[in-house]
Amino acid sequence: MRKKLVSETGTAILFIISSLIAVVLALELEEITPTNPTGNPGAGAGYVIYFIIAVIVMSALIIFIARKKKLGILKYIFAISIAFVILVVGSLLYALLPIKSSEKVVLTLATPVIILYFLLFRQNWIVVNIVGILTSAGLAAIWGEDLGVYSAVVLMLVFAIYDYIAVYKTKHMLDIARASTSSEMPLFFVVPDSRGFETSDIDIDTPGEERGAILIGFGDIAIPNVMVISSFLYGGSVFYPFYLLPLAGGIVAMFTLFMFIKRPAPGLPFLNTGVLIGFGIALLLAHF
Repeated sequence: MRKKLVSETGTAILFIISSLIAVVLALELEEITPTNPTGNPGAGAGYVIYFIIAVIVMSALIIFIARKKKLGILKYIFAISIAFVILVVGSLLYALLPIKSSEKVVLTLATPVIILYFLLFRQNWIVVNIVGILTSAGLAAIWGEDLGVYSAVVLMLVFAIYDYIAVYKTKHMLDIARASTSSEMPLFFVVPDSRGFETSDIDIDTPGEERGAILIGFGDIAIPNVMVISSFLYGGSVFYPFYLLPLAGGIVAMFTLFMFIKRPAPGLPFLNTGVLIGFGIALLLAHF
C-alpha cells in the first residue's frame, strides 16, 4: 500500500511539474504570438476538429504498423517526433535565460539531439519521464494558448468520450499501449514503486498493483493541462483561481482514478472532468 501511494503521488507530481512548465511556455508564446484567448475565448474551435482527426489518424497508423510487426519503425518515428517537440520547447525555455544568443542556439539544438540519443540507445523510465514532462508541457502550452477556453472545454469533452470508446469499445488504445511497451515507444509515463524497476518488465495486461509501476499516457497529462492553461490565460487579473482550481481538480480526479480503477482504464474521462469542475468553480467565484 505504501509503495502504491509513492507511485501515485509521483504521478501527481509529474502532472504538476508539466503544468508549471506549460505556464511558462504559454506566457512566452503570448509574448511572441498573442492569440488573445481572453478576448476571444472560442477562437480555436476549428482546432478541436483538427486535433481529433490527427489523433485518430495517428492511432490508425500505430495499429497498422504494429500489425505489420514493424515496431522498430514506431520507436524511431516517435523518438524523432518527440525530439522536434523538445526543439520547440527548448527554444522557448532557453530564450528566458540570461545568456548569449549563440549559447541559446547551441542549447536549443543540442537538447533534442541528446534526448534522441537516450531515447533510442539508453532508454529507461527516468529518461521517458523527462521526455514526457517536456512533451506534454509543450503540447499543453501550444494547444491551450491557441484554443481559447470555450474551445478547450469542447476539447475536454470530446477527448474524454474518445478515450472511453478507445479503451472500452474499440479497445484500440490497449493495442497502442501494448505496441508502445513492446517496442519501447515513448508514449507513457512510468512511475515505479521502487528504484530497481526496469522498463523491460512492463506488461500492460498485468494488474496495476502487480505491475510494479503506474503507466499513464503522455496525453493523459497533456490534455487536462490544455484546460488548465486555457483557464489560466482566460483568468487574466484573477489567474490564480483559474490556474489552481482546474489543476487541483485534475489532481483529485487522478487520485480518484487510482483509488477505484484497478485495470487498464481511460484516464481522460476522470482527469478532464476534474479540471472542468475546477474551471467551473473558478468561474463561479469570479462572478459572485
